[in-house]
Amino acid sequence: MEKHLLRQFQREVERQCQFTMIALQDMEEASTNGDGKLFWYSVQNLVVAVGRISRLLWPSDPLFPKRGDELRDSLGVGEDSPLRALGFVEHFEHFDKRLETWQVTSEHHRFFDSYTEPLDVLAETAPEDRMRGYDMDNDALLFNGEAFELGPVSRAVEDLQRRAEAEMMKPRFQLDV
Repeated sequence: MEKHLLRQFQREVERQCQFTMIALQDMEEASTNGDGKLFWYSVQNLVVAVGRISRLLWPSDPLFPKRGDELRDSLGVGEDSPLRALGFVEHFEHFDKRLETWQVTSEHHRFFDSYTEPLDVLAETAPEDRMRGYDMDNDALLFNGEAFELGPVSRAVEDLQRRAEAEMMKPRFQLDV
């Protein structure tokens, strides 16, 4: 991949890292102020930004087949990164499909969404009846009992943002010497 194009992808990664950090800050502020709408709005923005980072680093069908590998190598991102999170991100992005599946498969049809744990009423609720949630004790987003811890994501994004900023300072074009 040409350097100029690589720099543009690095720039977009850095931008999505900024958006992720803004969303995390907004979540914290909304939680402190007890603003549920702002909290879940911020969660949605977080999931979108992390999803975009994940798709940039691990593209599903790129025009340039080695793009993902080259971008990850240039930014020092390993295969085990918590930013490789499309499975969890897709729960939020394809909520409509998850809702249809819930209707067909749920035994009790007790529906909980946009909740914050610990919540005593959830103790006897099947995981498949718990849609989008937040576990305060573990700082994790939840979906049907699956947890997506935000601490490792936050640290990975901060590190990735620093690396992307450093790469963007390098020349964008190959210089003929």
